[in-house]
Amino acid sequence: MSTAEMPPTGDRARELDEHLIVRVAEITQAELETRRRSLAEISPETATLVDSLASYLEGGKLLRPRFCFWGGVAALGREPSTDEIEALARCGAAIELVQAAALMHDDVIDHSPLRRGRPALHAAAAARHDRERLAGSSEDFGVAVAIVLGDLALTWAEQLAASVDGDPSCTTRARREFDDLRTEVMSGQFLDILHQAGGFASAPDAEQAALAVIRWKTVPYTVLRPVRVGAALMGATDAGLERLSAWAIEVGTAFQLRDDLLSVVGDQDETGKPIGGDLLEGKRTVLLARAEAAADDAGRALLDGVVGRPDAAPAQIAAAHDLMVSTGAVLSVADEVRERARRGRELLEDAAGMGVLGRTGLSALAELATDVESLPA
Repeated sequence: MSTAEMPPTGDRARELDEHLIVRVAEITQAELETRRRSLAEISPETATLVDSLASYLEGGKLLRPRFCFWGGVAALGREPSTDEIEALARCGAAIELVQAAALMHDDVIDHSPLRRGRPALHAAAAARHDRERLAGSSEDFGVAVAIVLGDLALTWAEQLAASVDGDPSCTTRARREFDDLRTEVMSGQFLDILHQAGGFASAPDAEQAALAVIRWKTVPYTVLRPVRVGAALMGATDAGLERLSAWAIEVGTAFQLRDDLLSVVGDQDETGKPIGGDLLEGKRTVLLARAEAAADDAGRALLDGVVGRPDAAPAQIAAAHDLMVSTGAVLSVADEVRERARRGRELLEDAAGMGVLGRTGLSALAELATDVESLPA
């Protein structure tokens, strides 16, 4: 459903979405100002950690806070009150801090130099080490700073989530969802690391292993748990949570499959990440699994010369991308994104007890997260 095709509630959904984005930014800024004052009591240097985090958060689409918000609105079945918006926004801001921590650590694990078109946090810290001519290894310094600041962001996310007001039974349920979010994304990160190392032996094949990583690394903290946090906070029934969960798994999986495509056919200026980064980092994606399965011996040898090899030449990367297209892997993944998005739409349309306004907001977010029609051919 395009923006132009939204029902009359679409205008109000856009207004609420814009208000939510502003409110999450205000809550985050206030939280960081409090943290800056606290850290400044330790030393001026520690206070700069907050500045680094504030800069790192700039430019995000706030997808996770928005999924949280619209999950809550869908569960309410009506427009939220000012207090309800505040509670959902605070949960969303906490989730965004978890996202920041996960990305900082993920960039270290993957040796990613860029994030949102800017140097990744560990890379920026390493550059600072060089500029200030500090002692020791600039690379080690950058990694250490990213680990410390990621841990701080997780700590502050927990404290922010604990400050959410609401009905005690609902806030307790929402906190359980928030706890599950953090446990699942870390477990999924471990599976990702293990799969890259060739140790995910319980999965039946490479594609199923890649899908399991998506299910436990991306889906829980991108769509599933944010939606359930918001819905639980607003008093969703068990049946409502399960329907939202089925929808979220389809949309969250499609989101990651689309993200895998962006590394091959995306625009680096738009994604903020280097094209070919997944291959050079050795990420074992569904896209790669399908390309390997469809390639001949020469094609698999080509991929072996690129995957997990940061020193691969640009011509090798381009040839690997061409192979992913020519084997039909890119098309098959794009088709799966479309199919999962379609199933998600059907699940949302049939979600009894979910309000029209909330479903409109969720539908708009799902379209944003799963769009493949705008990708280059």
